[in-house]
Amino acid sequence: MPLTFLPSSPEYGDAIADFNRRLREKNAPTAFLLSEDLMRDEETASTIRRQQFLAMDSGAVRGGVIELDQPGRLNGASIRALNYQSPLSEGIVDSKYASVGLQIVRFMQNRSPAAYIVGMGSTSNPLPRLLKAAGWNLVDMPFLFRVHKAGAFLRELQPLRASSPKRLAADLARWTGLGAVALAMKQRSRIKTRATVRIQKGWGDWADELWSRAWEGCSFAVDRDRKSLEWMYPPSDPRTHIFLIERGSDPVGWGVCFDTQMKNSRYFGNMRVGSILDCVALPGSEAETAALVDRQLGLRGCDLALVNHSHSQWVNAFKLAGFSRGPSNYLLGMSKRLAEAVRSSPGGEDRMHITRGDGDGRVNL
Repeated sequence: MPLTFLPSSPEYGDAIADFNRRLREKNAPTAFLLSEDLMRDEETASTIRRQQFLAMDSGAVRGGVIELDQPGRLNGASIRALNYQSPLSEGIVDSKYASVGLQIVRFMQNRSPAAYIVGMGSTSNPLPRLLKAAGWNLVDMPFLFRVHKAGAFLRELQPLRASSPKRLAADLARWTGLGAVALAMKQRSRIKTRATVRIQKGWGDWADELWSRAWEGCSFAVDRDRKSLEWMYPPSDPRTHIFLIERGSDPVGWGVCFDTQMKNSRYFGNMRVGSILDCVALPGSEAETAALVDRQLGLRGCDLALVNHSHSQWVNAFKLAGFSRGPSNYLLGMSKRLAEAVRSSPGGEDRMHITRGDGDGRVNL
C-alpha cells in the first residue's frame, strides 16, 4: 500500500477528523492525535518552518508527522535540519496498516541529509525499534541533575517510593538528615565563579554574538541565533526564564529554563523542578555558565535542577557544577546520512548540541 505524503490543508480537515475518530474509537495507545489546526506551514523571520504532513491513501488519512525545518550547522556547513515530531500511524490499531509507520520513517529520511527526532522514551518503545530497524542511529541523551532541597527530593522522587524497602531507606535518610549531608558532599561544585547573572526579559544581540563564537565547536546543531531563539523559547511564554552570564560587561553565556511545580508526576511527584532547556557559552565558559544558571534555579526555590545535553563539554561542565548523571529516557534518533556525517568529523558524536529544548522535548516539563 504505497502512500502519498501531502502537507495538511483545510481540504483534508474532514479526513484528519475521521482518522482521529477511528483511533479514539479503538482506544489507540497514544497520548496525541493528528493536529486538526496545523493546516499550513508556519514561517517566521528566523526562517523556521513547522508543518504537518499527512500519509494519504486514496483520500483517506492513514497517519502523519510534524516536520520542524530549521537552519543549522553540520560539520561547519550551513544546512536545513529537519526535526520530526509526533509521528502517528493507523497501524497501531489496525494491522492492515502496519506498513504505514515504516513509510513515514522513509519519508522523513528522504527529505533531508539532516533528519532527526528526539524524545521517544525507552529504546524498547515501538518508534525507537522501528527507527533502528530502518537503519537510524539511536543515542541516549545524557541526563544530569542536582538536588537543591534534599527533603523534598527524598520525599517526592517516585523511584524512591517504588517499594517498601526503598521508601523506608529514603524516609530514614530524610528524617535523620543523613541524606542531606550525603547529597551536599556528592554535589559540591568545583567551580569558582567570577561572572554575574542578569535576568533577561527577551533575547538580545548578545545571543547572536555568543552563537557566532560557539557553533564552531559543534559537529551538528540547529542555530541558536537571536531570531531562532525567539521562536524556540519565546519570551511571551510565562514559563520562559532567560539568564545572561556576564564577566564585567561582556556576555560569556546564557541559559534558558522552565520552573515547574509538578503535581503528582509519575517521576517527580510534587517537586518544584527547574529544567535547563538550553545553554550556550564562549569556549571555556561552559562550567561557569552551568553553575550560575543552576544557582539561579536554587534561588528561585526549585527542589531539583535537571538538564539533558549531548555535548561532552557541557556534560563535563554540569558535572563540575555538582550535577550527577542519572538514567536517561530521552533519545536522539539520527537518519543514516546524518549519523554518517556526524561520525566523519573528529569526535563528532561528542560535539552535537542537542538539548531538551529541541523538538517537543519540553512538553512534559
